[in-house]
Parts: sequence; C-alpha cells; structure tokens
Amino acid sequence: MADLNAVLTRLNDRLLRLEGELFVLRSLARATLTAGDDHAARMRKLVEAAKVALDDEAKRELDKPTRKYVDAATALVEELLVEPTQARPLFTVIDGGRRD
Repeated sequence: MADLNAVLTRLNDRLLRLEGELFVLRSLARATLTAGDDHAARMRKLVEAAKVALDDEAKRELDKPTRKYVDAATALVEELLVEPTQARPLFTVIDGGRRD
C-alpha cells in the first residue's frame, strides 16, 4: 500500500507542476495572440491546428480520464481563439476644477 501512496503522490505532484506550466503557457499564448504582429498570426495558426487535432481526437472512443483531458484542452484552445475584449480604463478624467 505504501507503494501505491508513493505513486499517487508523485502523480499528484506531476499534475500540479503541469497545471502551473499550463497557466504560464496560456498566458504566453494570450500575450502572443494579442500582439498584433506576424508572431500573433503564426500563433493563431498553431492554435487553430491544435483545435482541429483535438476535434479529431474527440471523435475517437476514449476512456474517461483521456476524455476529460481532451475536453479540457479543447476548452483551453477555444478560450485562446476568442478575441479578447478591450479593457476599460480604470478611471476617467473629468474636465473640471479651476478655470482662469
């Protein structure tokens, strides 16, 4: 039983590390996609290709854990492909105050 606990602990550590790496990669991908240069166009093509590959994978018969990972990856790719909305300014300068 100790071996099983050790394996589960290592697996959990690995999943946490992967989750952290995924967060960083998603942030980098989002920054690249919104850059508005040729890197953004290249990144969009890569993300669209990933979407096609994930759609093909989703059509296959998958076991339950693999299905969860494919669904999560598909959601991430779809999130990246949505155009981000422009951020609103944090405050607005009102023309007022003293006048000469």
